[in-house]
Amino acid sequence: MTRQRTLILDIMRQECPNHLTADEIFARAREQMPRIARGTVYRNLKLMELDNQIGHLEMPDGPDRYDFNPVPHGHLLCNGCGDLADLPVVGLLREIENAIGTEVHSYALTIHYLCPKCRQKGEG
Repeated sequence: MTRQRTLILDIMRQECPNHLTADEIFARAREQMPRIARGTVYRNLKLMELDNQIGHLEMPDGPDRYDFNPVPHGHLLCNGCGDLADLPVVGLLREIENAIGTEVHSYALTIHYLCPKCRQKGEG
């Protein structure tokens, strides 16, 4: 575990449950380690994703985000402000497994909605 990887994990732990972009992680890392390179952050994020230490969320309309929680779970994405929140789907996953008659090994679930703040503002 390199100092850079430890720093990246610490940043993600502190920001949890936020789902930061690589650039946001890089900016925070640079505050604490001014000489860290952008490529170092991106490379470590990829390695941590491959090692199942973190989750990687592909975002269709913006930069990908990273999740400190590597355990499969769903997400709620606000179409108004772009806020991304965790969504536990244990019961839903069991229902899907029962319906298809086999175990689900992995999944990506993002539900688009308007968060309460955006609904109140009348966005969307």
